[in-house]
Amino acid sequence: MRPRLVRSLAFSIVTGTALLGVSFSMVVNQGSRPPLSQAYAKNPPPVGPWNLMVTFPDGSQSPSTLRFNPDGTLINYTPGHGTGTWSMTGSNQFSYQFEEQILDNQGKQIAYVDVQQQAALSVSGTTYTASGQGTVHAMNGNVLAVNQTTTQATSG
Repeated sequence: MRPRLVRSLAFSIVTGTALLGVSFSMVVNQGSRPPLSQAYAKNPPPVGPWNLMVTFPDGSQSPSTLRFNPDGTLINYTPGHGTGTWSMTGSNQFSYQFEEQILDNQGKQIAYVDVQQQAALSVSGTTYTASGQGTVHAMNGNVLAVNQTTTQATSG
């Protein structure tokens, strides 16, 4: 009887220790997160320069270039200079807004556009699509036009 009890007890201790090790490993692994660089590799943010093609309701298109900075700011370079902000709103979703200058032929600012866009970044992080609107304001703040737009962008 005693050898069977010792064998049973030894088996229970070994099995219990193994199960405890597996359970501990699962808890530790579930609580850990991948390094930030791995998370970005899976869902990279839109940081960097972009070439855009903005489409207006009448079908006309306008090329544009901008840069999303790591600190949440952005710079619009063309067609008119502008600055603004951007932020991630989901794993591959982000929004951005900026104010773009409209200049006359002599380079004097005559109006500005308040741009608001909601975007979806591709899995590769090399393209995004966006939609939103641009509200054109006179220098005194009066609204001159509101245009719904769509954007196709490629990292550049």
